[in-house]
Amino acid sequence: MKILLLTFLLVITQCICLKAQTPTPNPANGQIVCVGEDKFYGDSPLNPTSAYLFTIIPAQAFIIIGQQIEVIWSTSGVYTMTMTETNLAGCQFTTTATITVNPNVLASVTNSTICENSPCFPIAGLNLGSNPVFSGVGVVGNTFCPNGLPPGSYVINVTGTTANSCPINGTGTITIAPLPTGIINTN
Repeated sequence: MKILLLTFLLVITQCICLKAQTPTPNPANGQIVCVGEDKFYGDSPLNPTSAYLFTIIPAQAFIIIGQQIEVIWSTSGVYTMTMTETNLAGCQFTTTATITVNPNVLASVTNSTICENSPCFPIAGLNLGSNPVFSGVGVVGNTFCPNGLPPGSYVINVTGTTANSCPINGTGTITIAPLPTGIINTN
């Protein structure tokens, strides 16, 4: 009788463990994010009676919020996140996800010196992305128009996104030089 009861308990425990080991799809696997993005990760659906343990390699800080974690990705690279679920029967299932964190791009507007009252010209620079947005005094669309501006230095800002939707930010300076003044003298 004891053997039959023990066998019955082992079969029930095995069934419970097999059920816990059926993973749900992991949409985080293959995810591409940007430095500074705030993301939440966890099982789907969460099992309210299970305990979850998370690790990220290489090390990345995260905050445990109930049975999920919140990650604010701080460094670019490829990370492996591991989630281990332990159910009430003590059975465990472990799943992993690979997450690529792309860097934010630092753009730069080409520093230029031009003469007062020069014609408008296209703003140039490095790492501007495909649709940069320029701002600053004298900026009209993607051009700088110095007409009517006094001599001095003007900061030009640029924002945009990369092909992976990561932010692009940068600045540059355009300096307007005064026109020389001269007087024709006679002896």
